[in-house]
Amino acid sequence: MGIFDAHCDVLSKLWERPELDFYQGHEELQAGFPDLQKGNVDIQVLACYVPQHVPFGRRFQAVLEMLDLFHERVASEQFRPILSNADLEECVLKGTKGAILFVEGAHALEESLVQLRTWHRLGLRGMTLTWNHGNAVASGCQEPNPGGLTMFGRKVIAEMNRLGMVIDLSHVAEPGFWDTLELSKDPVIASHSNTRSICDHPRNLTDEQIKALIANKGVMGLTFVDFFVTSEKRTVWIDDLLRHLDHVCALGGVDHVAFGSDFDGITTTFGDLARAGDYHNLVNALQKRYKEAEVQKFMRENWLRVFRNVLQ
Repeated sequence: MGIFDAHCDVLSKLWERPELDFYQGHEELQAGFPDLQKGNVDIQVLACYVPQHVPFGRRFQAVLEMLDLFHERVASEQFRPILSNADLEECVLKGTKGAILFVEGAHALEESLVQLRTWHRLGLRGMTLTWNHGNAVASGCQEPNPGGLTMFGRKVIAEMNRLGMVIDLSHVAEPGFWDTLELSKDPVIASHSNTRSICDHPRNLTDEQIKALIANKGVMGLTFVDFFVTSEKRTVWIDDLLRHLDHVCALGGVDHVAFGSDFDGITTTFGDLARAGDYHNLVNALQKRYKEAEVQKFMRENWLRVFRNVLQ
């Protein structure tokens, strides 16, 4: 079963640690190519995350460096960039592996629609509006008094819709979440967030948010960050994550939930799902409790639907 994972940070890790090689089996890489092969991950969203310490005026350049790294050291005949619906369909039909490039956090945008359009021309196809802190677009989920979308943020939503870029609401504070659902003409996603009713963390979505995402025809990606799964200090297992999946399905979300691992952005991992090569453990667990057609939806079909709706 070919898998679609909507969020990992391997590209950012390669940028920060140039001695690592995507195609070698480095223990330090959780989503390097050997693990994507072993785990049968056919489509992987690669996030360009610019660390918060990078100063204004250098952030856009940092994303350009990650894009250059992707084309020079990651993209290949084995792992091709997905830029359009046609590329996506070719990947699905031929069973080949492909990458979709995102930016994680509009702080890297440096308040410029010109730079957003430049990113798009260079192959970026989606953006998480914030990281945990606020920026010129919206407030992040850890702001003490969060606001919604700014005037500039509203222009960014309209421009992303026009360009056919996927809007990602993971990390966004609730006011900005609701503003975006009201404004966006396309379905939106939360690429790597779990359920707040199971684990009360500000990075997770409330039941009201999940129901709104369902009504929007969007998709949320359950993530493998242990402290978004449970607040208990212990080793986390796949069964703990599936409590979140069961809850989303109980809210009517069978067609609106999938996975966004956050591999290579994780410091501690599940006991039975530590890297992309372990994805078969998740598939096996799902097949024991869900119908095969539902497992297909969770592992790829739900993501494919929303990306087909947005990409041009």
